[in-house]
Amino acid sequence: MAAANLDTLEIEVDPNALNHLKKNHYVFILTDVQNPQYTYYRIKGYKATLKVSFEEFVEICKDSRNETNVLQVGLAVRVFNVASPSNALPSNLEFYVAHSGYSSVDEWLKTLKEDEIPECAEGHRKMFYLYHIQTIT
Repeated sequence: MAAANLDTLEIEVDPNALNHLKKNHYVFILTDVQNPQYTYYRIKGYKATLKVSFEEFVEICKDSRNETNVLQVGLAVRVFNVASPSNALPSNLEFYVAHSGYSSVDEWLKTLKEDEIPECAEGHRKMFYLYHIQTIT
C-alpha cells in the first residue's frame, strides 16, 4: 500500500487477489501496512469506490526444523483481533482463504516477503494485517 495524497491511499494488491475482487466485488488481503485512516481508497489498475475494513492481526515467523538432517522451513502463524490479543489462535486463515484469490493458505503466505519474516527461534514475529476490501456500488 502506498499513499497517493493526504486523503487517498492507493493499494497495490497481488494479481490473484485483484482478479478475485473483480469477479466477486470483495477480497481479503494480508499486508504489513498498519490500519490506515484515509477517506478514499483505490487499487492500482482498478477503478471502483472501495470500502476497506481491518479484520485481524496476523503474526508470522519462520519455523525451521532440522529433522533427520533435512532442514524444513515453514511459517508459524497466529491470528488475533483487537478485542482479544491474548486469545491468539494458531491460525484461522483457512476461514478467509476462499475469499483471498488463492487456493490454499500456503499459496497465500508465499506472496509475503519471506526474507523480511524473522525466525521463530529468535523470539520475534512480523505483524501483518488482514483487511477486507469491498467495492461499493
